[in-house]
Amino acid sequence: MMMLMMDKRTMVGVGLGLIASMIWGSWPVVSKVAALQSLSPLDIATLRFSIAGFILLPVLLFHAIKLSVIFSKGAILAVGAGAPYVILATSGINLSSSAHFGTIAPSTMLVFSTLGSMFCFADKLTPSRWLGIVLIISGIVFIGKSSFEELNADILLGDLMFVGCGVLWASFTLLCKFWQLNSWVATSMVSVVSAVVCLPISLLFNPGALTQLPVDMLVNHGLYQGVLVAIVALYCYAKSISILGAAKGAIFAALVPPIALVLGVIVLGESLTSAEFIGSAGIFLGMLFSLGMIKYQGFGLVNLTRKSN
Repeated sequence: MMMLMMDKRTMVGVGLGLIASMIWGSWPVVSKVAALQSLSPLDIATLRFSIAGFILLPVLLFHAIKLSVIFSKGAILAVGAGAPYVILATSGINLSSSAHFGTIAPSTMLVFSTLGSMFCFADKLTPSRWLGIVLIISGIVFIGKSSFEELNADILLGDLMFVGCGVLWASFTLLCKFWQLNSWVATSMVSVVSAVVCLPISLLFNPGALTQLPVDMLVNHGLYQGVLVAIVALYCYAKSISILGAAKGAIFAALVPPIALVLGVIVLGESLTSAEFIGSAGIFLGMLFSLGMIKYQGFGLVNLTRKSN
């Protein structure tokens, strides 16, 4: 028997996680479009964090965050979710594909976040959550199966970069929970530190690159990368894991593959195979189990009921 259970606080955490998933699910597709429009990985990172850093700097000033904290904890968080992650991911997408990113990065992040929660926070996994993780990983593998039939050195290198992305993001997930940072502060430190790093490097090694691009392209990618991805999605994700916990919050990254696949069909004209459709359904069901929204209580008929408040 299965029971559908979710209180109001959990609903908020789930809602924020879903918003982050929708934005990040579109990120591989939009970044692939940016690459086709001659934006380099450094260009994307600079555009993203210079805008986000400028907008969010007042948050650090308002909370009177010390420079020692910004360039210690903030720098560590920025490695996991800032410029290194973005440059590694976009470089991998150029070598491999957005589909590979959507399958490899979330699955490796999920594994390392779950293991980290077990060892760092003594987070015990119930049978329902184990079942959810198995369904999610199985769905991700099912989606990516057709993408790994023909490999070459460039694709393998890109895929290894995606594994690195999963490890980096897992570190951000776990540290946000460990340090119990205010979600806005964590988001702001990532953006400001990354901007401080990216801007000088971009000016030194690639001066004038962004100014040579059409204004409408810069505005579109700037708003998407610098506002939606760097601020809205990261804040929603950080707040979600503060409510749900690191392991449960990490589950939302597993929604990236099906969202990326659907948007790939709409934006890039890619086709959705039956394997990808079945895998997406498995990921969604696994998310419900892992979040505790559906609780496995034994064998028998599926009976979904709402938990009374």
